[in-house]
Amino acid sequence: MRLSVKQLDTLVGYLESTPDRGIVFRYDEAYLGSRGAHPLSHSLPLREKPFSQTDSMPFFSGLLPDGDQRRRIAAFLHVSENSAFKLLDALGGECAGTVSLLREGDEVESPLAGYDEFGREDLERLIMDAERRPLLAPTGGARLSLAGAQAKIPLYRRDGRWFLPRGGTPSSHVLKSASPVFPDLAANEFLVMRLAAAIGLAVPPVELETIGRPTLIVERYDRMRQPDGSVRRIHQEDCCQALGIMPEGKYEADGGPGFAAISRLLREICTVPLAGIEALIDIALFNVLVGNCDAHGKNYSLLYRGEGTTLAPFYDLVSTSVYPELSPMLSMRIGGEYRIDCIRAADFDAFARDIGVKARVVTERFDALAGNAEKAWTSILGLEELSPHARLCELIRSGWDERLARLRGV
Repeated sequence: MRLSVKQLDTLVGYLESTPDRGIVFRYDEAYLGSRGAHPLSHSLPLREKPFSQTDSMPFFSGLLPDGDQRRRIAAFLHVSENSAFKLLDALGGECAGTVSLLREGDEVESPLAGYDEFGREDLERLIMDAERRPLLAPTGGARLSLAGAQAKIPLYRRDGRWFLPRGGTPSSHVLKSASPVFPDLAANEFLVMRLAAAIGLAVPPVELETIGRPTLIVERYDRMRQPDGSVRRIHQEDCCQALGIMPEGKYEADGGPGFAAISRLLREICTVPLAGIEALIDIALFNVLVGNCDAHGKNYSLLYRGEGTTLAPFYDLVSTSVYPELSPMLSMRIGGEYRIDCIRAADFDAFARDIGVKARVVTERFDALAGNAEKAWTSILGLEELSPHARLCELIRSGWDERLARLRGV
């Protein structure tokens, strides 16, 4: 059995499950000969020879949900969570970026015909029922896949109405509902994302709304709204995919990428590498201050547009430090230190060396970020959506102030 791998409406190649070689990927011969051919991934350069399972699966496995979401979806579909091919067959119609995986012979309907309206009550029922039925599990003709461990569903919104994509048509937003374990998680991410935006970091627009339960609505940065209201995909891949690292190796301590590896990648692949490096510095410092220990290699992505390659807007920003049961160890070390509350200003010097910049560059960007934060915090804490979450706001703000004082040596 094999799946057709498409970018937009173009057949790029085939992902095939073989009896003797495992899962292999090869580019379509006609695609290789076309003028617009470009690699599906930095880790999958254009060539006629098929890619082995070892080479193929970091990119394709990276399209799937991971962790508990992958286990729950696999159980719902009655397939093994280790069967990436079967999961891609079930879920691969609407992935991050431009990629769609379809059974050979399946045709994608036009974007305007490929949506079913989702009434408010239906949407509330879906979200409230998320513990019994995983949000990404196929519904009718839907085939939806988003990497990550948190429950989420991609939908299309137009004129305030929600639609479920069918058969691989593109979504415009991602909905992430509150977790029963962490009921204020949606509010946490809303606060941190809006704070990052107020400070000047590139993040997608977010909203916080009660849809059965508190739900974060994220506008997809890998989609572009067309004048007629339809949505066009933009190609992207996360840094684990680009570096050929399997999703389970996303943490640096488990062999995943650290800031040194990502900075080398940005220098190699970004159209304006300096802009990518500066943005990487900013988000690393922001995550330390806000207490986000779970920013791993799959939380940094590359965006491929016609005008060039850039570091994508930042996503999945959460203050994990407000939850005592979560690890205080950073997913990617700063200098030589993983323990977030043990980082000192001196660690920034080692961090600067790791990413190949002078220490004063990191210091200057830290001072600029900290300087912008006070006004940003004032605007964020005044948001009406956060008024029911005063205690959460207090915890995140106090943690920020404590880490800021320590890093300033106060």
